[in-house]
Amino acid sequence: MQETLTDIQHDHHDVILSKVHVHLDHNNCLEVLLIRGKAGVIRKIADDLITAKGVKHGKLTVTTTGKDLPS
Repeated sequence: MQETLTDIQHDHHDVILSKVHVHLDHNNCLEVLLIRGKAGVIRKIADDLITAKGVKHGKLTVTTTGKDLPS
């Protein structure tokens, strides 16, 4: 059985910092999650969310705090 978006988010509440849910129109919503953690864990969560039933489009954007980048 495929997990729902809510199930996936509840399973990973420890790394999800924030979530925004916006109603675009009667049939479509936009949901943005801010997640902090190990890259592999985040990529797995993103893959699970993107392939969840009802998701029309998904994208993972990764960034850094910059502390390990050269000055």
